[in-house]
Amino acid sequence: MKIKAVVLQDEELKLHKLRKVQDSVYDSAKKSKVSTWLWIYAETAEFFNFHIWEELDNAYLNKVIHYKNKFYKVIEIDPTDKIRYS
Repeated sequence: MKIKAVVLQDEELKLHKLRKVQDSVYDSAKKSKVSTWLWIYAETAEFFNFHIWEELDNAYLNKVIHYKNKFYKVIEIDPTDKIRYS
């Protein structure tokens, strides 16, 4: 399953609604399009911590992700890129 959006909950019970977007640029030297996948906040389009993007790509429900002194728990996964707002 390709993951397009996730909701993480941190240890302070804050929700982090993230989505995966593709950034494409044209490389004139190689004469080709170069694409990169990025994890951003759904509301603000700010980048989420890039050190755990690989963990997000392989996320599953209730997975706990540890980075530095923070813990994040995956509480929702959506392969359709639509985040439900409450």
